[in-house]
Amino acid sequence: MNNFDPAIVVEEEEMLLTRRATGDIGSVAAKRSTKSSAKYRLPFLVNLLKFLDIAALLVGGFGGFFLRFGLESRTSQTDQLFIYLSTIVTSVALHLAQAYRERAISSLYSLLSSVVFGALGGLSMILMFGYLSGTLSAYSRLWFVFSASGSFALLLVNRVTITQIVHRAQQAQKMTESIVVVGATDRAEMLIGAIDGMKNSNIDVLGVFDDRVQRQFPMSLRPRMLGSTNTLLNFIRSNHVDRVVVALPWIGTERIEALLKKLRTVPVRIDLVPNNVVWQFPAIKMERLAGVPLLTIANGRVDEQLGLLKRLEDLIVSSLLLVLSSPLMVLIGLAIKLDSAGPVIFKQRRHGFNNQVFEVYKFRSMTVADSASAEVKQATKNDCRVTRVGWFLRRTSLDELPQLFNVLFGHMSIVGPRPHAVQHNLEFGAIISEYFGRHNVKPGITGWAQVNGLRGETDTVEKMHRRVEHDLHYIEHWSLMLDLKIILMTGFAVWFQETAY
Repeated sequence: MNNFDPAIVVEEEEMLLTRRATGDIGSVAAKRSTKSSAKYRLPFLVNLLKFLDIAALLVGGFGGFFLRFGLESRTSQTDQLFIYLSTIVTSVALHLAQAYRERAISSLYSLLSSVVFGALGGLSMILMFGYLSGTLSAYSRLWFVFSASGSFALLLVNRVTITQIVHRAQQAQKMTESIVVVGATDRAEMLIGAIDGMKNSNIDVLGVFDDRVQRQFPMSLRPRMLGSTNTLLNFIRSNHVDRVVVALPWIGTERIEALLKKLRTVPVRIDLVPNNVVWQFPAIKMERLAGVPLLTIANGRVDEQLGLLKRLEDLIVSSLLLVLSSPLMVLIGLAIKLDSAGPVIFKQRRHGFNNQVFEVYKFRSMTVADSASAEVKQATKNDCRVTRVGWFLRRTSLDELPQLFNVLFGHMSIVGPRPHAVQHNLEFGAIISEYFGRHNVKPGITGWAQVNGLRGETDTVEKMHRRVEHDLHYIEHWSLMLDLKIILMTGFAVWFQETAY
């Protein structure tokens, strides 16, 4: 903060009063904010994209049918039902893949990545339902290929079209949101600074209103001051304002309540800048409990109903993988026996959900003496304890295959934070305050941290900090599509990472 000079502030307030009286503020703000009756809004574009996607899926379904059987062919009620159900399933998968996020609507990369995972998820669900119900063989494979390919191509066209609309609207300043801020506070300064620092933010801060003249304003806000809240309503009525952001300290409850009652009389969106303590939590959600509004700072666990879906996912995936990998597991067991003396399976106590201890199963990759050692020491590069077969198993992560039984028995999940040895948990838990938040869900064979390069030895606290951050991010943003994304990314992570030894 700079030195406060009351005379300067009073002089500036007098100038503002004069400008308000002559209408200069309204005209200046009007010049700064480009007004257009043909403005685009992100919610409209998102809903338009949803409508276009449904149309694309229907066109792809029926188009594939006629391409396969000819234009003179007629679709039966069964064929139509299959197309409609496939459209619904794929639409749900796209929503789960977060293909309709407002913040990503202007990014072609974000839209394309989400539609790829959504389309793959929808296709997987259609194939799985068809296989389990025994109806998959009743439909032409060529029709299915034509429909899937056509639908996917049209989904891509939709996203290219929407991003082109967004970019042209941004260039023509038809997506600019005009806002005013109430309260010349450090929060307002931080908010405006963040907006100014954003590339292509499309937010036009018209100015700041504050009643408290005899106070020290942040220097950066002084050129933006438009007057007191007494003139705020007239300003909103005479200028195009999309949003009013109230950045007053929450300690002034009565003052804020009175201001909000005034603002509710004008057609404008009203937002409250939260208390400083809330800012450090990125996953804030709003809900009501018995009609009382609450801010959810963190969702520490997957709720019961979604947990059943995740458990079903674990049972299906682990069962399939166990069947497919059983011949390979037999060969690995024989290789371990021939390479060194000792048991094939290595067991170790680790913390699971809610800090409950369980035994994790792995193929033994070290000599028996080192595997059975009471001291838990992480494997390092060129570790002499690792056997020849063990080196290959660790490099390819095949030593983790027995953990599929942990998943089947309910100790672990396919995707989740990697479990650490009890000794390491106690060490890092004493250093990192949020460390045990990793145990708010079942541990996983693979996880968000692992597919983002945080795999292998954690020889520094900084590495563990980063792993914990990624694990907590996974818990806060969990979805079935996120699990599918991690499973698909795991193969690439295992092949290209060099930190497994």
